[in-house]
Amino acid sequence: MTKIVKLASLSAAALISAALIGGCADQTARDMAQQALDAAKGAQSCCDANTERLDRMYQKIMSK
Repeated sequence: MTKIVKLASLSAAALISAALIGGCADQTARDMAQQALDAAKGAQSCCDANTERLDRMYQKIMSK
């Protein structure tokens, strides 16, 4: 459940950031939105890497 909540919050942050980048005229707001989007993407890539690592460990254990 925690993983799903984190993914949902990261997705929401990315959507909000994309909306702010596209629809806002203020450069500061665009920069903040871009930073939030970059952070969300970085966090998601970290989660993906951890999932892949755990999957490999599980497959290695199960193959024994």
